[in-house]
Amino acid sequence: MSEIDPYWNRAQGLSSQFVFSIQKVERRGFYDVSDIPQASLPIFTFAYLTEGEILIEIEGTTLLCKANQVLLIPARTPFRILYFKGNSGYECGFSMRALKDPSYPCLQSQQPQLISFSEKDALFTTILLDELLTAFQNDNRQVAASSLDLFLCRLATPDTHPVSPIVNHFLEMVFDRERKPGKVTAYADELCITPNYLNRLVRAQTGHSAMDWIEISRLNLAKLLLRQNKLQIAEIAAATGIDDQSYFTRFFKKNEGCTPTQYRDKALIGMINPDIADR
Repeated sequence: MSEIDPYWNRAQGLSSQFVFSIQKVERRGFYDVSDIPQASLPIFTFAYLTEGEILIEIEGTTLLCKANQVLLIPARTPFRILYFKGNSGYECGFSMRALKDPSYPCLQSQQPQLISFSEKDALFTTILLDELLTAFQNDNRQVAASSLDLFLCRLATPDTHPVSPIVNHFLEMVFDRERKPGKVTAYADELCITPNYLNRLVRAQTGHSAMDWIEISRLNLAKLLLRQNKLQIAEIAAATGIDDQSYFTRFFKKNEGCTPTQYRDKALIGMINPDIADR
């Protein structure tokens, strides 16, 4: 099991009596998400971020949730985590039994919804979810139900940006651990488009360039292999798609502030852990 233990991984075998659960999360550093299996729960789930990013694949569509955004996943919708980056916020799951009014528009769609808040609205939402968490911890069901209903009232307007199938396919390829991270040109050729067009599409949808995502995937794979301590540095460089070990060392140090060897040594003696180290 991965070092990440999100709410939904602990919710296996939910009983029909399940009503509601919420937790506050604070994740820093590197997390291996490759062994987190696809999940499909009989309840609604949502993640609200105050910092960081989470990239999730939901039925062939990739959605990037950032700070001041809510990602709402309908019940029985399969999803898979592709990438975490130092995210803070809240994760929640609830059944219809938790609601005073189940007719909110956000609950009528069978599609995942990504909803953004302004800075002002985000501050209120954070306060509201803090109150919801406190009510849950104190088993104050009436206050929890009222807070949840108020939160859902605020999810009436999902973002309407169209999702590009090309970007979905690109991100799936980049985070596919069965293949080495490649160059932008290689992915563009496979998608039958130009590198410039791929970059424009990816940046427009995610806020990151195609190369940014390739480097994120390459760096995360390098960290994973360094922690496993089974391969030589040159072998790890090759596995991440970099044939030049010197370039790999420069690339790693630029992003992590230490060489691959130093990172491995620190990881082996416990000086680097997911709660402290961050990209």
